[in-house]
Amino acid sequence: MERSTLPAPDVRNLAPDLSEFDLVSLEELENSEARLMSRKEKKFLMTLDQCRGLLSDLKDTYRVLEIGNSKIGRYETVYYDTDTFMMYLQHHNGRAHRYKVRSRFYCSTNKTFLEVKERKNTGRTVKKRLETGAAGPLTEEKPAEFLKRTFPYDITMFHPVLSTIYSRVTLVSKDLVERMTLDLSLSFRNKETGYVLPGIVVGEIKYNGPLSCSRAFSGLKKRGIRKTRFSKYCIGVSFLYSQQKQNRFKQLHMKIDTLAGRRVPSC
Repeated sequence: MERSTLPAPDVRNLAPDLSEFDLVSLEELENSEARLMSRKEKKFLMTLDQCRGLLSDLKDTYRVLEIGNSKIGRYETVYYDTDTFMMYLQHHNGRAHRYKVRSRFYCSTNKTFLEVKERKNTGRTVKKRLETGAAGPLTEEKPAEFLKRTFPYDITMFHPVLSTIYSRVTLVSKDLVERMTLDLSLSFRNKETGYVLPGIVVGEIKYNGPLSCSRAFSGLKKRGIRKTRFSKYCIGVSFLYSQQKQNRFKQLHMKIDTLAGRRVPSC
């Protein structure tokens, strides 16, 4: 799956909502504790209007990441799995200790990283990554060496199964070791078809301290936006591979339909 097969995101202009934020550079973020390669994570789904209201609340207590004069970055990701969708089923079946492996192209910096995310049974997420060229076979020398150290499975069984593309706003707390990301125009594609989440923003708080101290969490709570278990990879597979088990995600599908303004039949 080449990057060019993915549709360009149609992002409504959030520039006015971000113009009052102080800025943080990528270099400053990468050299700070807020890099958070080991962290806890909580995710939230909201409409674009709810997101704009949240941004208004956070403009004095968070900084916005700016790269190359842009506060909205674009991410293109290829996820790898086995023919039996081992990674997907681990998540679907509720396995506490699980992994994901992906190649992510950061358009703002023109860099690609092979990334392994390990979700530990303590609830913490640890991310390790290796800068590479474009997404390719995991069996090449450098990726294979990296995965031998960070990934417990036979990499020869893994191949690309899903691509995603979206735009991201990154907020960095002024007071806490915390980041919040806001992902917009999320789309999924495999070799045969694609799917777009229209008008939905995926928010994620990455943190180490008590979530109750987070201004972002308080702002979400004020708007009645509750924590949601959401995996881009798993929801993409559940939409595009109908033969895979997906009963765990049926309520999430209904929530997405409701936020998108679609009619959801009552049970």
